[in-house]
Parts: sequence; structure tokens; C-alpha cells
Amino acid sequence: MIHQFRDKNQIAKKRRTIKNLIFLSIFLLLAVLGVFAFFSPAFHFIGKPIWKVKTAAVNSIEEAGYVIRTKASVYKENENLIKENTDLKSAMIDYQVLKNENISLKESLGRITPGKDMVLANILTKPNYSPYDTIIIDIGKNVGVLIGNKVYANAITPIGEVVSVYDNTALIALYSNPGRVTEAIIDGVNASVELVGRGGGNFEMTIPVDLPFNKGTLILLPNLSSEVVAVMEDVISTPTDPMKKVLLSSPINVQNLKWVFVKRN
Repeated sequence: MIHQFRDKNQIAKKRRTIKNLIFLSIFLLLAVLGVFAFFSPAFHFIGKPIWKVKTAAVNSIEEAGYVIRTKASVYKENENLIKENTDLKSAMIDYQVLKNENISLKESLGRITPGKDMVLANILTKPNYSPYDTIIIDIGKNVGVLIGNKVYANAITPIGEVVSVYDNTALIALYSNPGRVTEAIIDGVNASVELVGRGGGNFEMTIPVDLPFNKGTLILLPNLSSEVVAVMEDVISTPTDPMKKVLLSSPINVQNLKWVFVKRN
């Protein structure tokens, strides 16, 4: 009998515990949902700490989600900004290159004197890709270019002549082409000399020992206008030799050119 009584008490306790848990769960649920807000201040007093816990938990979850979303969005935005920055830099570089080319071209065109029949041409290949000290340009018979036409670097500085012409291209031999002989005069003394090309924009000439040598002296083509073709750089001579060899260089570095002017006769 005692054993059965104890079993009944335990069962009753379990039932009370289950009921209390159910009640507490319902109470907490109602508190979380804010149902107590419509009842007496006592319920507010009881529900306030529960609501605070709920709010804090919800805020923590939302903040965590926001941080995760923010990190992802910031990373993506950073990638977009880097790309935009790179694009802007490239655009600025292109703009600056075009601006410099435009200024240079305007300056060159401004130097063309009336009566000179000049045609602008783009350089297709330079000496490092074409035969030694020659260049190929993108105009030819289509615009009236002929063999023997003089070619200028900047509308006033001659650098070579047309040696071959095709429909849409032409081959230019620079005055510094190895072995090429060009008639010229020394500025200031008007002595006639022969420039011999050495390649790479360099020349040499042999002159009497009594002719003065001054580094930087200009060598001109024998025209009415003063067109500089070379500049004195160094001299090789011996006391007993009646002649001396002078080394010269072109005033223009062809590697830096993008276009040239062809003077049609």
C-alpha cells in the first residue's frame, strides 16, 4: 500500500512539474510577444526584464547579420572602387598621351612654312624592326609620295629620304644609314663636307686638320633654309695627319618619333 501511495505521489509531482513547465512556457511566450503590455503594471514589472533580454538577443542577432552583410558588401564595394580607380588611371594616362601628342603635332604643323607641300605620315616600323636605319610609313603612291622625297621629323629637321614607294606605304632611308653619303656644310664656316652614315643615328666625316672643331657645331643641308642634319660630337686626329675624323650624331632620336612629314616635290 505504501509503495502504491509513493507511486501516486511521484506521478502527481511529475504532472505538476509538466503543468508548471507548460504554464511557464506560455507565460514566457506571452511576455516575449508583449501581451503583458495590455494588462496591469504588475505584468509590466514582470515582463520588462524578459523584453530586455529578448530585445538584446534580437539586436545581437541582427547586428551579427548586419556585420556579415556589411563585410561582404564592403568587400564588393572595395573591389568595384579599385576597378573604377584603375579605369580612371588608364583613362587619365590615355588622355595625357593624347594631349601631349596633340600639342606636339600642333607645334610641328605650326612650323610648316607656306609653300611646303608636307604630308603627315604615321611610322609603322622603326629601325629596331625594319632594316638598319630605315623606317616604313603608312602612305605611298596613294597620296603622291615619290622616290627622293625628303622626310622630316618635325617639319623643320630632315632625317632621310624616300627610297621605295608602294601603294599605301613607303620605305625611308635615314641619313645615318650605314655607308650612306650626304652632302652638307659646316655652320659658320660654310665648308662643304660629306657625311657618312654609321648607323644608329650616328655619322662621321673627314675634314682638313685646319678646319676648327667645336663640339655642338651644327651641320646643315645645302639649302636656302638652315636645316640641321647632324651635330659635332667628337674628333679623332694625330699631330702628323693632315686630315681629322669627326664623329657626329643626329639631332633627332627616331625611336621617340610617332609620325613624320614627307615633303612632296
